[in-house]
Amino acid sequence: MKAQFQSAARARVEDAPPCLANPSLAPVLAGARARGMADALELLGVAAVLIDECGRALHINDRARSLLGAQLWIDEGRLRAARIDLDEAIGAALRSALSAAAPAPAAMNIRFSADSRAAAVKVVPIVAEPDDPFQLLRAIVIIEERGASNSGGFDVLN
Repeated sequence: MKAQFQSAARARVEDAPPCLANPSLAPVLAGARARGMADALELLGVAAVLIDECGRALHINDRARSLLGAQLWIDEGRLRAARIDLDEAIGAALRSALSAAAPAPAAMNIRFSADSRAAAVKVVPIVAEPDDPFQLLRAIVIIEERGASNSGGFDVLN
């Protein structure tokens, strides 16, 4: 897979304007969109986990880290939940967001009650051009605190 990415990146760089034709810029550009989104969400105070095409966390901001704990955590790069029904709902939402079958799946809200500050997750797909090797960011998981408003979605409650 890495070889495919590198090959696609090289082809993309060869067609780039002279100022971007430096192959050493490809790795820098690959994460540019994700870094920009991470910075924007941090400035807005939104607890967010940025997800790559494999469903693994690219970045977890400080606000999201403060909401993780015994009920919701990152395990080997994946967002996991202590309750099986919640864990399955998060997994299904991420698979849906990362699916190439649907061109633009809608965000999925998952509300839950737990003994933690986190009360909901919202999985937001990020649509990428299929031939863009620089697009690492494929979904954003927004973690909401207890007391935050939620609209619509899938409920997983005790």
